[in-house]
Order: sequence, then structure tokens, then C-alpha cells
Amino acid sequence: MKVTLLGHATVIVEAGGTTLLMDPVFFDPFEEGAVVSCPRRTVCLEHLPSIDIVVVSHRHPDHFDLRSLDRLPRSCDVICPADPLIVHGLRGLGFEHIHPVYPMGEIVGEGFELYATRSEVATVREFGMVVADASGVFWNQVDSKVSTATIDAIQRRYGRIDLLFARYACQNFEFFESRAVSFPADEHRDNLEAVLRIAPRMVAPAAAGFRFCGDHAWLNAFLFPISRAQFLADLAQLAPDIVGCVSDPGDVFDIEGGEVMRRCAASPVALLEQDDTALLRWDPTSAIPELIDPGFDGRPIEELCKVIEQILTHDLATFVEEGLRAGDPVLASYREHAVRYAVGVVFSDGSTRWYGLAFSGDGVHALRGDPACASADAVHRIAASALVGWLERKKSFFFVRAWSRRHMRIHRSQRDGAAVTVEPVVIPDLL
Repeated sequence: MKVTLLGHATVIVEAGGTTLLMDPVFFDPFEEGAVVSCPRRTVCLEHLPSIDIVVVSHRHPDHFDLRSLDRLPRSCDVICPADPLIVHGLRGLGFEHIHPVYPMGEIVGEGFELYATRSEVATVREFGMVVADASGVFWNQVDSKVSTATIDAIQRRYGRIDLLFARYACQNFEFFESRAVSFPADEHRDNLEAVLRIAPRMVAPAAAGFRFCGDHAWLNAFLFPISRAQFLADLAQLAPDIVGCVSDPGDVFDIEGGEVMRRCAASPVALLEQDDTALLRWDPTSAIPELIDPGFDGRPIEELCKVIEQILTHDLATFVEEGLRAGDPVLASYREHAVRYAVGVVFSDGSTRWYGLAFSGDGVHALRGDPACASADAVHRIAASALVGWLERKKSFFFVRAWSRRHMRIHRSQRDGAAVTVEPVVIPDLL
């Protein structure tokens, strides 16, 4: 078996005479221009081998990249989660053989076997992937969190894993929700424990080889608390018998008979241009830039206002009222805690216009203007052109979130004699 890292989460696996391509992302920047591969690399598509099977692990745009998929033959078999969005996108590109699968099931081919592994992440349909043939076993964890039960099931089926591409980065995406900057110790522990339980012959931290760029570059100081080297250093203290390596684009792993050999820069498909991982230095004391509207598409403020007024003064209220009547649990929680929710839309001239909703047992009431929204418990400030681009499905949430700021102070207070407890209440943002 031969495993080649092309960068970030893009991996070629040659097993049992079949060539698989996982999560193809060939071009930089990606994710709508927000991120680039890190370390910096170039993918030479003229050297890409003939692909038999494409695997898409989940819908996030740094794994499900339509531009890259568009460069592949439509006759490939495509394996993906049973996610309607992924299936729709693949059909739109014209792929002829799409196979949505559920985790913890095998796919048996001639001379190889694939096994989609369950993820404990509840917010997205995703899987990792085990590839096995007569020469060995490779497990690409991708972004998935794996349980002890999943690890036990894989070990019973395949024995010891030869090579593990491990989840490691603890990317602090909670920063977008709460501006939390504390070190994610629990997640780091979980990632280390997973490797200890899997106990592979070799492990490479993987599937997080990107950094934010351009207007989004300030996010790098907040979102990447664990480097590849730090993860391996912590792992070495806990399990010195597990061989760990930092793998770069173009590296090839050969697996044969219980042996794993890494060959640096051995693939002509991916070329390492520069090790720029120092740009991911974690520094949660860094400054957060003031929210501005970059004026995407150059649309005038008056035109943006028409769209925003319709959405925030009419459509959002209608959505909430209908949801409450239908018993939506999120909206019921807003009502239970009498939340005052406000959206501050920032325009390119520096002004901010405020819209909101006040929830109570009597119903939902509109809020309008800065004074009415000043006492809001849940606040979402967002750039006007980003909001409209999102609403019109021209920009994804993954891009837009860098052009917004959110915070909540919803809490529950209780008294027990002279003692008082105050517990935060976490509710999804309405937008």
C-alpha cells in the first residue's frame, strides 16, 4: 500500500491495485478565498494518477471542493456520507456513480477493503476511512472524533493499524461563537487518548494543513492552538513506543508486512513550496480588528438595505412565529429565557443599523434601533454585504463568519438558601 499526502486533507491511497483520492483540494486559495494550504504547496495535476474511487469525508468546503472535483473523471466511483447536499453537488457536476454510505460498514473491492468509521461530531455527517489490503492497514481519521467503541471495532476487524493520519489540531472554531481564547485542554486530551487507544505503528498529525489568508489572516492567532510538532511531543511523553512524524505535501508512506516507511518529497504530484507553518503561531492576546464592511460586489448601501430590511424586519419574525407554533426547541428556549436578540448590520460608510426581537411569554416583539437593542442578551454584528451575500447563497457561512462578531450573556440564576448559582445557557444563534 502507498499513501501520499497532497496537502491539507487531500490524500491518495494506492491499495490492492486500486487508486483512491480522498477530499481533493487542488487549488489555493480555497474555501472561497479565505484559506490556503499550509505548508504552502503546489499540486501538479499533470502527474495525478488515474483515479478509481473518490472519497468525500464531509461537506465542509475545505474537504468538499467543487472546483477540484470538477477536474476529475465523471466515471469515478464516489463514496460520501448520506448527506443530501454532497449528493446534490456531485450530481450537479455529473458524477455517474455516487455511493452514499453510513459509518461502520465495509466496502469490499477486488484486493482491498474500505471501512467508513463513525464520528462523534454531531453537527455534520462525516466519517473517517480505513483502507486495508494484503500489505497493511491505513486509517485516515480526517476531522472525525472517534469513540472507544469505534476503535475497538476497528481493532477487532483489522488488528493493529499500520499508519494513522490523526486528528490533532484542536482548531478553536468556538472563537467565532464566543471569542473564547482559552486553551482547549479537553479536546487535546481526547485527541491524544484516541491515538493511545488506536496504538498505530506510525502516526502523522493530519487533515488540518491550512491557514487563513488575506483579510482573514488575523484569525490564525486564535484558531490553531496545537501545532503538529507540539502534538507529537506530547504524544511522545505518553507513548514513546508510537512512532510519530510530521508529514508535508509530497510525502509518501509505503506500508508492507507490518513496516511503514516514509519517503519525504517523493511524489511528483505535490511539491512543498515553503514551510510557512510559523504563521499559525497561537497568540490569543492578539488584537481583533474592528468589524467593517468590505463592500463585496460593490453594491450600493440602498440596495443592500432593501434586502436586509425584508429579511430582518419581516422574514426573520415570520420564521420565529411559525417555529414557535410548531414547537421548535431552539425558539422555545429563546422564549423560556426571555431573550432579547439583536442584529447589528455594519455598512461600508461606518454606520450600524440595529434590528431585533424580544421574546416573552406573551409572544415576540420587534426591536428597532440602537436604544431598543442596547440591552440585548444575544448579539450578532455582521457586515452588510457579507450578510446579503450569505442570504443570496453567494457566500457560505464558512466565509461570512469572519465578517461577523457574536456574543451571548444568557444565563440561569438559582438560589439555594444563601447560595446562588449562575449557569450559562447556550442557544444557537438565530441567523
